[in-house]
Amino acid sequence: MLENYSYINEPLYPEVELNEWEVDLFNTSYVRRLKQLSHFGAGSLISPVVHSRYEHTIGVWKLTASFFPNDNLARAAAILHDIGHLPFSHSVERTLGFNHHELTEKYVKDWEIESILNKINLTSLEVIDFLNSQNQLTGTDEIMGLDHLDSFFRDTYMNGGIDRLPKDVLSSINCSKKGVIADCETALYIMELALMDHELFLSPHLLAADRILAEAISLNFEGTVDSTIAFLTDYELLNILNNSNNLIVKKLMNLLIRFPGKINIQSSITGDGISFGVRKVYNKTPMVTDGKKLNEDVKGKELLAKIGELKKEYELIIK
Repeated sequence: MLENYSYINEPLYPEVELNEWEVDLFNTSYVRRLKQLSHFGAGSLISPVVHSRYEHTIGVWKLTASFFPNDNLARAAAILHDIGHLPFSHSVERTLGFNHHELTEKYVKDWEIESILNKINLTSLEVIDFLNSQNQLTGTDEIMGLDHLDSFFRDTYMNGGIDRLPKDVLSSINCSKKGVIADCETALYIMELALMDHELFLSPHLLAADRILAEAISLNFEGTVDSTIAFLTDYELLNILNNSNNLIVKKLMNLLIRFPGKINIQSSITGDGISFGVRKVYNKTPMVTDGKKLNEDVKGKELLAKIGELKKEYELIIK
């Protein structure tokens, strides 16, 4: 049988050697499903940022394997950390009433995954405990982890906003079990990417795309959501909504998919439309090698302040 693992790769980071058990994990139904889930949520329908959770997962795994080549637990957790995501990722999670962290725990316990972990003397509970702790993937309350580092690199690259390839920046980055470490210049560059990413995915039109999709789901399912919906792919969910018997749902999907330029958003809240907005932003930073905190640096403070200023409320008007 010809072995070809080129589909377990991505272009941003240097290649990493796959272990046989990692190939098995990547080929489980849970991880393969991530290829059909947009990392950027409904924003992928109207923006150039169209990579899936699968590419992101490979990226996080590559970073983890590069910095922690002998840590099988961290490498396994990197492959499995996103398997609980719903269609269109965060866009519909609250609307459908699910928690992707809880779903991840449930799926990791499945024998399809457990049997592979057991081959390297790991258990699903060990992976779950790792994912629920502060570590190199998640970071700490203040320090950026590898999960978000990949997101900031990948999203800005896809949107054309990056002027240095991530594989060229990695030589200036290190990582401890607390999270990402870099010299001050590189740390500030990473935070510039974080700001660019926030400015895109928290822009009014991308937020509105998520809100329109959530509204269409609410109207279509009308409280009759069952557990099977959580394991749908983006395509399967779109198919359901596009074929809905609810005319308002069809109108919303037509607006979102075919005429996003006609999405009507206003910053003044009148109560006549559908409200949406930003209540939370990501404010973790890399550790700086000289021990200085980035939020104590003048430029670092400025970047964090700009991210904080993106907390705004909007109103969507559907005519």
